Amino acid sequence: MFKRAALVGAIAIVFGTVGCGSLGGGTSSGPGDSESARAFLTHAEQVAKAASGEIPLTVPTSGPPAVKDKTIVTIPCSAAAQGCKFAVDQFAEAAHAIGWKTIMIDPAGDPAKMADAVNRAVSMKADGIFTVAIDSSTIQAPLKAANEAGIETICFSCIDEPELLVDELPAATQHERDGYALAAQAFIDSGANLKAILLQDSEFGNTIRRQQGVVKFIDECKAAGASCELVGQQNFLVQDISTSLPKQTVALLRKNPGWNALFAPYDAPLTFVLPELRSAGLVQDGQRAYGFDPIDLNVKWIRDGDVEAGTVASPYKWIAYAGVDQFNRVFAGEQPVDQGVKDKLVIKSNAPGEGETYLGDSDPAAAFTQLWGVS
Repeated sequence: MFKRAALVGAIAIVFGTVGCGSLGGGTSSGPGDSESARAFLTHAEQVAKAASGEIPLTVPTSGPPAVKDKTIVTIPCSAAAQGCKFAVDQFAEAAHAIGWKTIMIDPAGDPAKMADAVNRAVSMKADGIFTVAIDSSTIQAPLKAANEAGIETICFSCIDEPELLVDELPAATQHERDGYALAAQAFIDSGANLKAILLQDSEFGNTIRRQQGVVKFIDECKAAGASCELVGQQNFLVQDISTSLPKQTVALLRKNPGWNALFAPYDAPLTFVLPELRSAGLVQDGQRAYGFDPIDLNVKWIRDGDVEAGTVASPYKWIAYAGVDQFNRVFAGEQPVDQGVKDKLVIKSNAPGEGETYLGDSDPAAAFTQLWGVS
């Protein structure tokens, strides 16, 4: 949620209302045969359909012309992380379109280097800072120094609980909704009989909220008399994804062979966990995996009908152009606006083609450059 407009009123970003309808990849029957259970299945179908359907591009109808000669420092979580690097590359493209310069500083996943990168941006007298997957609390002191120096910051995929940023894209409320929608899809895929395993990484604000969204869906499902159960959980740290986590997950699934949905708070762990599960013979028909922030391999698995059946992807290009627009408004002395950015539930029926990355359902470049008065 953008911060300055929050001073005059918060704007919630929610999924659009859709009609009822069943999705492919699951059935409309299950153990929950009560009226409330059937109503909950319809609700789940609506949620998943809204999240996986066409998401229209929203571009502000008015705004200031391009402010010239600005430099933005971009700071990915790590340039070695495909999603983080891709996000700053997309932002650099959008910044170039308005006529600005970008300088990337790679902290290589080290919080101390993240803080140093912000301090370097202040020393360089940058006009703005664009971070990717770095919560404000991780770099709180340097961000305060940047604010005092008149340098604005926007983040992609983070939580700004200290409220030090101009904007978070997407809004912080989106992450729980993403988890809820992914669980809805898993419920449908399971034939309305969800037996979930949750891999949990609570180091990051967005992953915490995604996990909360999954659990919220399960709790509401049970309250409605439908068939949902959280059968196992495994906590881990990002440093564990290629080392201890795969074997821990094998042990967990051996204790809970009836599982049918394995949730990861981001997709990278699945690239290590799923091969280990296959090797151990622990993946049977009807058992599926779900994640967030897909890299190319995850999308390929979904497209091919492999074990991973769904993920939630952010519209990288839309976020990049929306971020530049927010900076431009602040530089022009105006307030940020609600950019309306929404993530997308990616399943087999809408997965990007081979070699493609999800950027959004529409190309935002022409609309934003027209708004800025540049060609």
